[in-house]
Amino acid sequence: MLLLVLAAVTAVQEIGWEPAAPRQGSLIVVSAADAVTGEVAGEPLHFRAGKAFAAVPLTASDSVKVVTLSIRWDGAVIGHEATVPVVARKVPANEEVRAAERFTPPPDSALQARIDREGTLSRDAARRAHELPRLWKAPFLRPRTSRVTSVFGSGRQVNGVWRSRHYGLDLAGAKGAPVRASNRGVVALVGDFFYGGISVYLHHGDGVMTVYHHLSRALVAAGDTVERGQIIGRVGATGRVTGPHLHWGAQYGAVSFDPTDLLKLR
Repeated sequence: MLLLVLAAVTAVQEIGWEPAAPRQGSLIVVSAADAVTGEVAGEPLHFRAGKAFAAVPLTASDSVKVVTLSIRWDGAVIGHEATVPVVARKVPANEEVRAAERFTPPPDSALQARIDREGTLSRDAARRAHELPRLWKAPFLRPRTSRVTSVFGSGRQVNGVWRSRHYGLDLAGAKGAPVRASNRGVVALVGDFFYGGISVYLHHGDGVMTVYHHLSRALVAAGDTVERGQIIGRVGATGRVTGPHLHWGAQYGAVSFDPTDLLKLR
């Protein structure tokens, strides 16, 4: 469970959360009346009417600390630290993936420089996700209604080499099939990345960002405002892939979470 308790000199105010037992790599909603600011896993919280989103890292062990949750109480701002117990995420056994051989050897200096530059762009997009107010009103939707080919959180061996956990949801699709924005947002970044291929990053406000990798074509540009369900690209097989599909990711700031959690928001 998640227990956040605010202590003041003359009173104690309880802080709520949903879900009651957050899993690794999940989106949570923190509630605290009169909350001003806060931080979870290094990411700032944006309280609206006493509620804010946060995300539990996929790499969290059995708890994640909520640091400096600041609450306005009788006109004063006081800080509080609490620990959120985390439930392990159950995922299938490690997946074995075959990709082009250029993804097998360690990168040389030139390629590593490219990967580092692209990482900087992605981190900057994640940081800027906190700068926009909430842009959506309708529920989130899946960018494709096709079958899931790989779940969030599973382990990955690429060409026989262990790489990392899977930080997105893979959705089947033939090359050229439409990819839709999961909700209203502003295009934060469009690029052709070594691992992600042609990719679109969307800011939805209040720290929430969705990512669409391995496209054959992007149909939007940075700065565009897109609507829920708008076609923003086409399925492809760019980057490190085994074949055409869409990798759909979701982040709260820099913390990745299971994008299907967005579908539960109402």
